[in-house]
Amino acid sequence: MNQVYSKELRADTAALLIPLIAGATALVALLAAVVVVDFAASWHLWLAVVLAMSSGLFGWQALKKNQRIVGTLVFTAVHLFILTLIIHKNWAPGSLLPYLFAVLIIASSMFVQPNFGFVVWGAATLLTAIGISQHTEGIGQLLRQLSGPTIVNLFVAGAAYFSAMEWQVAVESVSALHLKAQRRRDELFAIQEELRLANAKLHSTNEELDKARRTAVAERDLRTRFMYQVSHELRTPINTIVNFAHILGQGELGDVSERQVDYLGRIEKSGWHSMSVLNDLLDLAQMNAGEFRLKLELVDLHSVCDEAMASVRSLLHNPEIALVHDYPDVWPQVLVDPKRFQQALLNLLGNAAKYTDEGHIALRVRAYEQSATFAVEDTGVGIPAAHHEAVFQEFRQLHETTTRRRIGTGLGLPISRHLIERHGGTLTLHSEPGKGSTFTISLPLAKTIQANGRPHTPAVAQERPF
Repeated sequence: MNQVYSKELRADTAALLIPLIAGATALVALLAAVVVVDFAASWHLWLAVVLAMSSGLFGWQALKKNQRIVGTLVFTAVHLFILTLIIHKNWAPGSLLPYLFAVLIIASSMFVQPNFGFVVWGAATLLTAIGISQHTEGIGQLLRQLSGPTIVNLFVAGAAYFSAMEWQVAVESVSALHLKAQRRRDELFAIQEELRLANAKLHSTNEELDKARRTAVAERDLRTRFMYQVSHELRTPINTIVNFAHILGQGELGDVSERQVDYLGRIEKSGWHSMSVLNDLLDLAQMNAGEFRLKLELVDLHSVCDEAMASVRSLLHNPEIALVHDYPDVWPQVLVDPKRFQQALLNLLGNAAKYTDEGHIALRVRAYEQSATFAVEDTGVGIPAAHHEAVFQEFRQLHETTTRRRIGTGLGLPISRHLIERHGGTLTLHSEPGKGSTFTISLPLAKTIQANGRPHTPAVAQERPF
């Protein structure tokens, strides 16, 4: 692997990130300072404007002098100070200011080194504690306010680390291919000089040189496309990785070797996983911030359940696993947010597909007098009773030996339970090791208005038990 080439691209990345971050910080601070008329209450915002622009200029000049480490470290340290100062002056319970450290965590992983994001996370955690300490009473309240941004920023540091490592491997792989193409081109030029001495082989030599020229152009174009990918990735990192990796892997832009296909497949898989992690983290952040909203309505539960069951088919490790649809004759009327209810079902079905190697996965729907239940049953590995509540805790996973080949974040089940509880229902688990698991969603039936104006839940005949 060509480490020099990787460092050059890190410098190019820093040259793009530093002005963007410094300019955004200065602009936001300036707008906030202009709103506040009293200078005594806004001096720190004016100071932030000056520091952001100065650190951006210093970092840019350091990059021009090939002093990437010095420039990026000073730039990062100054912006850590700026955020700490703003948190110290403007933090209030529920404020999102501590989460802005995630920008510096991601940026430092890109233009310093992959594991530097953890260093910035540690510094951000300490500085956040210092910044909000004067706004809290007692260590307990401080820890409660600090736990949210600390956990989210730690996960961002982890995701940035793995993304930066994948990016570095891809960059160094492209560099190796480029050097290999240069060596091949030099060899072909040498052959050309030899073949010029033999007029009888001149035609075949020209064909090889033309082929070498096309190869060199293709390698140059590949490098150009990759540089564009890295630049665009800074704005939409996950989507770009997934889309470009898929296009190249399908060979739509030219022939690719098995080794290239392997690397592109890994990048695409990590991109989809990162997209899933990002969506889960966004949902989790909204839930923790109390900004999560549902749009409840009466929907066709039959079609919602069928779509969820159809989607889980692609997740099965064994195509012979049976998907059982056990539905009632008369579907219950339940007020749900169709998108979020289907998300909860997909999380449960995806979890069943992950840990089921044979047998069946069933979705059983029942209607009772006051509630409707949706049970996802599998014949997978099962869960010990002592761990039934642990699976609903964030970032927790059981079956450590199997998770090495079954990737997950440990957020699917906690998010599903939160979604169902926001619907006014419950999510419970019944499972035994070796006998599979059954996750049961219970939701209240929709109430109708009688002629006397009183709410009424329609009576539904109780069906057979599971």
